[in-house]
Amino acid sequence: MRLICIGDSEKNLDGRPCSALSEAISLGEIYLRICGREGAVGAIRESPIDIAVIQQTAPNPRLLRVLRNNKVSSPVLIIARNINADSVADVLAAGADDCVSINIEAVELLARLRAIVRRVSGVGITSQMITIGRMKLNEDTREVLIDDEAITLTQVEYKIMSLFAHRKGGILNKDAIMSHVYAGKNLPQSKSIDVMMCRVRAKLVEKGIKAPFKTIWGVGYRLVEEAFAPLGSRDMNPDPHHSSNESCMPITPGIDISAPSKGFDIR
Repeated sequence: MRLICIGDSEKNLDGRPCSALSEAISLGEIYLRICGREGAVGAIRESPIDIAVIQQTAPNPRLLRVLRNNKVSSPVLIIARNINADSVADVLAAGADDCVSINIEAVELLARLRAIVRRVSGVGITSQMITIGRMKLNEDTREVLIDDEAITLTQVEYKIMSLFAHRKGGILNKDAIMSHVYAGKNLPQSKSIDVMMCRVRAKLVEKGIKAPFKTIWGVGYRLVEEAFAPLGSRDMNPDPHHSSNESCMPITPGIDISAPSKGFDIR
């Protein structure tokens, strides 16, 4: 599920997910993007999403109307701290698909998100397979397979591979990776991302995937799709500017999706 979290309160202008949403993201296979209300329309148009979550102090249809007036048809769920029947009725009448309290349990929130996406798309969302050449990523079993053989990955390593599979061809910086892996919770030092990328790279190389990632120095990492091409259909080093013996030296965060250092609740 591709989800964008939009901050629409004075205490949350950048879209950091509240505690319930952070936990729901960790429970389900969700690719997270965050933004503030000013950049919401552009962020949604930039890459497809399955659902938008607006975090507010109290339910307010203002931002929802902005999205709809700009032809954004994605389903919207609103999470608010101060909630009552009249305010919920207002946002539902304005086109929101659901409105819940910030105190909702994570498991219920995840179920509501999935139900909305399932209803809108007309299909289930829990069984998906992403195929990139020799690699298959099964979102139902949370497995990554090379030539139909599963790779042993930690939960964090799987989330990293899932993120790159969804954003294949795109450059991801450390902030984007940490935001997805830790879903707005207390984040480790960015150096740990370099270590995790090294481990994932090493496991792919063991399976015969040479140079699976390209390091864009000072910016981030990119998945090299050609490296996963079927055997015999590519050169061993598909990118002439990229060495298969690339080091695991740390990079400096660049521009992409930025994520604050800690998740928080709406005040």
